[in-house]
Amino acid sequence: MLSALLAVLSGPLVDGLLGRVIGLVQNYQNKQLTEAQLRAELERALVSAAAEVEKEHAETLAKSYGAFLATTRQSPLLQRAFAAVIYSQLVVLLWHQLGIPAYVAIAGRAYPSSGTTVEWAYLLLAACLGLGSVVLRAGPAGRSFAAGQTAAPPAARRR
Repeated sequence: MLSALLAVLSGPLVDGLLGRVIGLVQNYQNKQLTEAQLRAELERALVSAAAEVEKEHAETLAKSYGAFLATTRQSPLLQRAFAAVIYSQLVVLLWHQLGIPAYVAIAGRAYPSSGTTVEWAYLLLAACLGLGSVVLRAGPAGRSFAAGQTAAPPAARRR
């Protein structure tokens, strides 16, 4: 899966970036650019290439997630599997948040550690209930900023 994704993304990325970098280096060698200008232009080219990769990656993920959801809507087996995972992990979380403290309060002794069970329960619930929107940066988790920006633009901060 990852190799297929890289194959799809690498062709246009290499073509666009390589041509630009070669042109910039030739301009530098011909003394049309200073070293500082070359450095700035190379940085700009790398940032734009990274933005293109991110855009292509988001489009590919959106298509994959859309196909998966379409399959899930048509498959009663997948719907039952989703329901089983959601309900079982809700029981695990309720037990850890309510049952264990009640047991400790009533029995007066410590409950043995269950390791990373709770983390996995949260992860599975997130995956079943909307990990796609997080991965695809849609919804409230989807705020992305311009390259080099560490805070939301002023308009986004007021919301």
